[in-house]
Amino acid sequence: MGLNNEVLRAYFLKAYASVPDKLREDIIAIIDDSPYSWNAAFVEVNGKTQLGDKIIRKLEEIGMFKQG
Repeated sequence: MGLNNEVLRAYFLKAYASVPDKLREDIIAIIDDSPYSWNAAFVEVNGKTQLGDKIIRKLEEIGMFKQG
């Protein structure tokens, strides 16, 4: 089983903070055939929306939040 949403949210926010401004428009996830940039994902994740939860689950699935 994966990590809980609060832990994933914290990992995402930490990662987002380290992304240079120029790269924040880059696409990081595609959810239901719609692309989301770092900035768009931040709005959803920080707002704790259902879409934000889908985004962090997708990022976990592709291995963005490696532990260790």
